[in-house]
Amino acid sequence: MNCALRLAALICLTAFAALGGPVFIGFYAVYDGPAWAENPPVYSAQEAAALLFGGLPGDYAISIDPSLDPSTITHTGWYDGWGEHDGMIFAENYKLDVDPPGYNDPGGSPTARSAYVQDALNDTATYRNYVWLADSVPEPGTWALMTTGLALACLRRRKRPL
Repeated sequence: MNCALRLAALICLTAFAALGGPVFIGFYAVYDGPAWAENPPVYSAQEAAALLFGGLPGDYAISIDPSLDPSTITHTGWYDGWGEHDGMIFAENYKLDVDPPGYNDPGGSPTARSAYVQDALNDTATYRNYVWLADSVPEPGTWALMTTGLALACLRRRKRPL
């Protein structure tokens, strides 16, 4: 690999490495979810983030701390429960949904706990889950494209003047 190509590869890899930390993307209030009486799905805090911001639940880190400092991410979320309306804190991937599925079915305490449901936590300034893109490292498809580009550049032969 020639010097210019090595330098280009180093710049690309350094730029991608700099993007490696969590990135704050927004928040949602638990009460912003669908109404409990309509028997909505039960969501973990990460599942609610994926529903609202796209992607997969594992793409996100959730925090109850409003700080924009990534070192304060708690990996916990606010939850409301059927008949339990004190604002509970559980792990970001937690949810409780006793069969049959749905927040309001079968009903009774404790049969459902969700991080995204319009039930009793109507203080939308307090019961917020802060959403962080867990790792902004490029997706495998992006890595594949970058690697292919570098490989093609290495294989390219220089044309020599006649």
